[in-house]
Amino acid sequence: MDNEKNEWTITYKQIGIIVVSFMLGVIIALLFSNSQKDTITNFTTTELIGFVLTVIISGGSIVLAIAAIALGRSSEQAVINRSDESIRLQTELFTKTTDALQSIKASTGVTEKRIEDIIAGRAGEISKQLAELASDETVSGKVDIRELEEKIRQSITGTLKKEESDEDKIKRFERREKMRKQRDDYEKNHSSLMYSIANLPNTKILKIGHGSPVASQTEPLSKFDGVFNKDGKTIAVSTFMPTNYERYERENVGEIFTNFAQGIEADKVDQMHLVFFKTDQEDTTGVLNRAEKSLSVMKDELSSKIFLHSVSYEDIDSFSEKIH
Repeated sequence: MDNEKNEWTITYKQIGIIVVSFMLGVIIALLFSNSQKDTITNFTTTELIGFVLTVIISGGSIVLAIAAIALGRSSEQAVINRSDESIRLQTELFTKTTDALQSIKASTGVTEKRIEDIIAGRAGEISKQLAELASDETVSGKVDIRELEEKIRQSITGTLKKEESDEDKIKRFERREKMRKQRDDYEKNHSSLMYSIANLPNTKILKIGHGSPVASQTEPLSKFDGVFNKDGKTIAVSTFMPTNYERYERENVGEIFTNFAQGIEADKVDQMHLVFFKTDQEDTTGVLNRAEKSLSVMKDELSSKIFLHSVSYEDIDSFSEKIH
């Protein structure tokens, strides 16, 4: 069953026909009424004009009423059409907004996945670089934690900012291999020196390993690599890796000696031997000069207990015999 209502419309031609029909009907009705009477109706000119005007005004009223109804229906239809158009536009806007949000969501998901893939792909490489960096800085036991933190931060920032080229990777690998060999050589000769001293007559081992001359190390003997008791004297020994000398020349070596001095007083050390290993590629002149300047400003009772040595790997055995 069709419940839709058809719009009712009327043209001016139809209105004119209705008015003319009404006027003719009125005239015919009057004529017919008068024909049934015995008396004859006479119209003066004034009455005739009044009659005609009355008929015209009545017809005009009907026309205006019909026109008002038509205009009301037209206005109602216009409001309905505008409301329908507004609803259509709102629906279209909602649909487009939903599509846009779905597109943004999909795009965001792809971006997040891409970021996750990048981080996941780089995490192993970054971890490896950080491990190598930390190993380089801590192997000799002479590490500044703040400096290491800054280097790690710079390493992470630099790694995330740019992709490493194949050439850079090759150079980094070669540099790492060189550092690994230097580190292995240092570790081997460091251990050789420690055990050479430990094998001296009347010598007792109190500690062998790696120390860290930083203020945060407060445990007994923690600032020294090796500590021995020989002939009733407490002798501390610390070695320095050749590749770190440039850093010591740039930075405040005095802070390291201050921490050593604190350890000497706390652990009641009688002698402190600082061994700077030298190689064909690494000269110890610069770092020894900085160390001597730091000693010169220390109290005599402390500086007199500290001895500086420049030792090549080949002279370890002969050097250890001088410890007494």
